[in-house]
Amino acid sequence: MCIRDRPEVNREPIGEKVSVVGRLYVTIDKEKAAAVYPGQAIRLGGNLYAPGEPKNPNGFDFAAYLKSRGAFAGFSADWLKAEDEAAKPGWGLWQIRQRIAEAHEQGMGPTAGPLVSAMALGRQAVNLPYDLQDTFIAAGLAHTLAASGFHVSLVLGVVLGLLKSRSPWVKVVVGTIALTVYVGLTGAQPSVMRAAFMGGGALIGLASERQVKPLGCLLVAVTLLLAINPHWIDSIGFRLSVMATLGLMVSVQPITRWLDFLPPTLATMLAVPVAAYFWVLPMQLYYFNGFSTYSILINMVATPLVTVISLGGIATGLVAAIAPWLGAMLAWPIQLPARVLIALVQWQVDLPGSTLATGQISLGQMLGLYGLFLLGWLQPWGRRRRWLLAGVAIVLAMLPLWIAGVGSQATVLAAGNEPVLVVRDQRQTLLVNSGEAKTAFYTVNPFLQQAGVNRLAWAVALPNSAPESWQTVTDQTPIQLMVGSNTLIETGVRSFEALLPKQNQQLGPIGLENLGAENPILRFTLATNSTWLMLPALTLELQRHLAKVVVPLASEVLWWNGEPLAEELMAAVGPKVAIASAYDIDPDTEAQMVAQGIQVFCTERDGAILWNPKQGFRAYLHSRHNLQGEID
Repeated sequence: MCIRDRPEVNREPIGEKVSVVGRLYVTIDKEKAAAVYPGQAIRLGGNLYAPGEPKNPNGFDFAAYLKSRGAFAGFSADWLKAEDEAAKPGWGLWQIRQRIAEAHEQGMGPTAGPLVSAMALGRQAVNLPYDLQDTFIAAGLAHTLAASGFHVSLVLGVVLGLLKSRSPWVKVVVGTIALTVYVGLTGAQPSVMRAAFMGGGALIGLASERQVKPLGCLLVAVTLLLAINPHWIDSIGFRLSVMATLGLMVSVQPITRWLDFLPPTLATMLAVPVAAYFWVLPMQLYYFNGFSTYSILINMVATPLVTVISLGGIATGLVAAIAPWLGAMLAWPIQLPARVLIALVQWQVDLPGSTLATGQISLGQMLGLYGLFLLGWLQPWGRRRRWLLAGVAIVLAMLPLWIAGVGSQATVLAAGNEPVLVVRDQRQTLLVNSGEAKTAFYTVNPFLQQAGVNRLAWAVALPNSAPESWQTVTDQTPIQLMVGSNTLIETGVRSFEALLPKQNQQLGPIGLENLGAENPILRFTLATNSTWLMLPALTLELQRHLAKVVVPLASEVLWWNGEPLAEELMAAVGPKVAIASAYDIDPDTEAQMVAQGIQVFCTERDGAILWNPKQGFRAYLHSRHNLQGEID
């Protein structure tokens, strides 16, 4: 049961106050924290909370996220006060980063400026708009916004090129200084530190005139990083960076040889994104349940732009660190390739089928795919046998998902007080309600992607549905047929039918009846003849009236908002299972249902409610250990 905030709640601490030392995940308005700097002592006022576990399949695991960053709790701050304003240091790398970001934004505007800063220093070092981040991630270009091996290679390449005529030791010293400064400016992110350690290994090899083995260098760099901070092993970005680097080391040359019919430059341009793409693909399927369809092509086209923007951002950033006005002026021409890149990425994301949801693969499948990759790399297989390995890899990744889509299954998502139902029958999917825009983005879309749903066959829009929430859904998953209110904007919907009272509609194998006149009282009949009655918010008087009218209400499942139910209505429905899309259930109603042998669920208490004909009903929070890798 979730306790809601009420005026009469006593907010005084229970027991004695104690001091706790550790990391907190703090959220506060951007304006209130604008003057905060690293290392500053501050006082915060607000609410401390324990991170909750995900209540839906593929839901965001906030507790695991905080744990991976060494934080023990979250804190929602209402106010912030500095302990000692006079103690502000006069110099620091954070101030240089801030100066660079401000100069770029001044010279190129609020969109291109932060993008160039992120492509030069990494998105964790600057405040990049979230919508722009999401667009690049969806296009498969997230690595361009993270300071990584590509950026370190550019820095080291420029330094060594400028010092071409100097002695090896001069190159080593200047290169080490350049790498150290760049790592500091980026905020010592794991991916750039890994690349810097490997760059340092290359400099040592240059000084000692010995050849450095790339794989050994990668192993040493990863070992040193994990010795410095073991928590980095839980970082998805760190894992992806390591696998992409490994892929480039072992696969670029073989792929280039296979593309010998192409001009050498074009073959190399194609081999680099292909090698990185396939070596991170199993991990991407495991963590993100999908991939960008045109990722290889967009990486090939964008590479020249990314190189120009990154080099220009680093160069103008160094100037801005000394003279911000001059850095802003020199950065102005870079906005042209930056805006071209933004338009190119947005165009690619808007293409049909730009992203493909594959569903969630298991840990065993991911490890099996990497086993096949290693087998193909270590063994001198011919082209035909490599194609055979590729076929086995596709079957390993897709067959369990294909099998999981067979049959009927339904899931009532945990979405606060908002009723959201997803029904899958023979790989055709029905979505009932999308909730608010926030619910559609954070709950509905991740669930559909985890289930491998790329198209909704049907959708039912309840009265007062928000057009922006359906827009959020259709941006990711197009809808073939929507049934709902005539006033709903039909963005992204191929066909639309009005949801009329006293009307029966057949949505493939799923029957839909609207039993109400003014209020939508919906009954769904699944292919297994399981009947679900969805009740809106009704007063007890209206409930008693509904029970008396000549309308067949009998259903196996009663789905409502958790508010009190009249005895007459419960008798008319006669459910075997009751599901409340709510934070809690009226105690008297729940006690009455339990006494009658009705199985009762509450989404915010029990998590998503999952059903299939073989296993019946299950609460996600009570059976998560049985659902790892399962698609419902």
